[in-house]
Amino acid sequence: MNKDIIIITEGEFDAKVLQKLLKDRKLPVKYEILSAYGYSSALSKVKSLMTIRNNKIILLLDTDTIEKNEIRQKEDFVNSYVNTNLIKDNFKTFWSIPEFEIIFLDNKKFLTELTHKKFNKDFLDLAKTSPRRTLESISKKTREEFIKLLDKKEIRDEFFKSGLIKEICDYIEK
Repeated sequence: MNKDIIIITEGEFDAKVLQKLLKDRKLPVKYEILSAYGYSSALSKVKSLMTIRNNKIILLLDTDTIEKNEIRQKEDFVNSYVNTNLIKDNFKTFWSIPEFEIIFLDNKKFLTELTHKKFNKDFLDLAKTSPRRTLESISKKTREEFIKLLDKKEIRDEFFKSGLIKEICDYIEK
């Protein structure tokens, strides 16, 4: 069955989280989430899908940096590699700065459930330079264990108030 939108993630974890977050959203389109095995694999999937299907494609990538110049270089490379000028209306890249786990730092309900602690703005700003490592360190849990917390609807709903997940959902709904 053809989907209206295909979402490609860099890895399986990102795909599992998105699947969990989008599961009870009433979206106006059909979508499919495909995981790749890293940055290069994700770009290859995009190229392949563009040649064989006429779908809208969302590509979700990590910047792996917070340096603006490096991020701009990655954006330029992806745009030229995918040749976004030809497919502007059917393709959108969303960037996780610096990595997908940043979404969890923007969700106070998730953080409270994960650690049962409150964090000040300075700590959260510092944590945003290395979200995965920070979250695993403060919680003593692996990121795979984070997914269980997404079973709580009030935590899932919080992701749609601001940040990357809201941006993706807003794009899908347009």
